[in-house]
Amino acid sequence: MPTLWALSDLHLSTSGSKPMDVFGDHWDHHDVQMARNWDATVGPDDVVLTPGDFSWAMKAAEAASDFAWLGQRPDCKALVKGNHDYWSPSSHAKMSLLLPPRTFALKKTACHIPSPAGGLGIFGVRGGDFAPLTRYGDKRTHEEVQTWLSREEEELKASIAALDALDAAAHRPRGLRICLFHYPPIAPGRTSSRFTPLIEAAGATWCIYGHLHGKEVSAAKVEGTYNGVTYRCTSCDQVNFTPLRLAEF
Repeated sequence: MPTLWALSDLHLSTSGSKPMDVFGDHWDHHDVQMARNWDATVGPDDVVLTPGDFSWAMKAAEAASDFAWLGQRPDCKALVKGNHDYWSPSSHAKMSLLLPPRTFALKKTACHIPSPAGGLGIFGVRGGDFAPLTRYGDKRTHEEVQTWLSREEEELKASIAALDALDAAAHRPRGLRICLFHYPPIAPGRTSSRFTPLIEAAGATWCIYGHLHGKEVSAAKVEGTYNGVTYRCTSCDQVNFTPLRLAEF
């Protein structure tokens, strides 16, 4: 049976313009580490979830070598946009020109990947901070943060509706469903948020996110199973630059 994996925040810069080892020796040639570990664990019929911060490129054309790296991995992939994905184009048509085969980028959309056991439905959204990050010089007001989160909530609803429509058009009952976020979908110290009732009602089994890096993220890294949904952070440095196995589907 196909297997579902997750590895987020790849932060690729295969052109060498922004090496990641400035953040520690463990990031040295991390793209080589990830390729080796990915190719050793993931099969061609498997799916890898990578929710955000895929490439450091500033423009779509600059991300070409990073997409070539992704295309060398022969499995299916599903992405959502991260806060550092400045390269991401503004339209689905332009995005489709960038993506390697069997790769989905979700933006108010969803995808279904078939399998002998019934397949896999994926929906998702970028998300956002739950409060201004004042210690980092964030000058947003509470109201501005809430406006951002309200927009993300509507985009999450649109993605869920898109997956429901795909299932309805195929006369297909709900199978395994996965939710992708870039930002943590729950605030530190909490077990629910404005997003969690939507994730639960949509029938997700897992909610996979990234965004967090380093050793000092324990308070922000909300993980565990709440109301039937298992939340897990899979930023690449948090999982030893190796895709994390989630389930067969």
